[in-house]
Amino acid sequence: MNTVSSPERNVAQATGASAPLQAAPADAQAFLMFEADLLDSRSFDAWLELYTADAIYWVPAEHGESDPSRRVSLFYDDRSILEDRIWRLGHPKMFSQNPPARQVRVLSTPLVEEASGDRLRLRTKFIMFEHRLREQRTFGGTYQHVLAKQNDTWKIQRKVVHLVNCDTVLWNIGVPI
Repeated sequence: MNTVSSPERNVAQATGASAPLQAAPADAQAFLMFEADLLDSRSFDAWLELYTADAIYWVPAEHGESDPSRRVSLFYDDRSILEDRIWRLGHPKMFSQNPPARQVRVLSTPLVEEASGDRLRLRTKFIMFEHRLREQRTFGGTYQHVLAKQNDTWKIQRKVVHLVNCDTVLWNIGVPI
C-alpha cells in the first residue's frame, strides 16, 4: 500500500511531535506582523504598548538556554526595564543609535505551541536585516511569544528571541530584536 507523505507529517515525524503544529489564528498572526512593523518603523512607544504590565522580554546568550536566572542574557527585561530602554532609544544623545539603525523583519507563519483559554504560546521563525553606518548585519532565529487577551485585544506577556547567532560577537544591540 502506498502512503501519501505531506510536509506537515514529515515535520511531525522529524521533530517527534505527535501531530503537526497548527497555524495561529488570523488575529494573532496579524498582531505579530503589526509588532514587527512597529519595530521596523522605530515606533517604540507604540510597540511598548503591546506588552502587558508583567511582561518579560528575553534574548538568551546561549543556545538551548531555558532559565534566564542561570546564565547571562543579551536582554532580560521586565516592563520597567523595557520602558527605560525605549526612553533611551528616543533620547537625542543616544550615541549608539545616531544615526539610527534601519531594520526590516521577515516572519514565517506563527505556529501554536500551546493554547489555553485566552492565552497562546506561538513560535515564529524570523530573519532581521539591519543597516547602520555602512554596516549590515543579519539576525535569524525563532520568536516565542506568549500572548494574553486583555479587553479583546492581544498583548505580549512574554517574548523570547532564540537567535541562531547568539554566541557570536554582537556589537551594539540597542534596538529590540
